[in-house]
Amino acid sequence: MTGERARQRSYYCSAKQQAIIVKRAKKAGMTRSAFMVACALHDEPVGAEALASRAEQKALLDRLQATGEAAMRLTAPLPDLGMTVIDALELLCHLKAPETDP
Repeated sequence: MTGERARQRSYYCSAKQQAIIVKRAKKAGMTRSAFMVACALHDEPVGAEALASRAEQKALLDRLQATGEAAMRLTAPLPDLGMTVIDALELLCHLKAPETDP
């Protein structure tokens, strides 16, 4: 890219996204163009806060795995019933609720 002349290019974003870009670029002491290029090329502009720290990312990933395991348990057939927990709850609600038209 050395020696290549920069050219104007257009990108689409919402007004809200534009406001966030402007705010973060100012905080980083950069122009919008320089900020967007730095972010797109994975540079960490000074003053640009990360969405989540490494520790937060790990905690989120751990929670995601636990959530996936819980979802699997809810959708797996219960050995003694032959239906899932969700199906069993649906049946109980149906039996408890008064008759209604669909």
